[in-house]
Amino acid sequence: MTSRHKISRTIMALWKARLAEDVDATIKDFAESGMFELNAKGIGVRRPTVGKAALRRDLHTLFKTWDFKRWRKLDLLIDGEKALIRWSATVICTPTKKTATFECYDLVKFRNGKIIEYRQTTDTAMMMRLATP
Repeated sequence: MTSRHKISRTIMALWKARLAEDVDATIKDFAESGMFELNAKGIGVRRPTVGKAALRRDLHTLFKTWDFKRWRKLDLLIDGEKALIRWSATVICTPTKKTATFECYDLVKFRNGKIIEYRQTTDTAMMMRLATP
């Protein structure tokens, strides 16, 4: 069983790495067959992404396309080996230079100290508006 402290520390380290656009540090605590799913169509990410090699590839695409500024954690709820983090950020679509502020939540599942599922939910209509030239 993964401790609450480990879950909290892992999620915050993942976000620190994400904001620094460090792909390897972002996936460091994923299980080898860990899964990432972004609730958004048409933004260049396969649904879902499974395994570290696929995560590395898709995160490179995400990091090149979406820049996050003023990210902040709003809530972090932990129940057993599941967590929900609610956050907000100003998001910039780098190809179009369009910007919006998002409030999102991520559902994260752990097993033996590793992330086995990471599901990010966002405003897909707003993402598409930002991504459309």
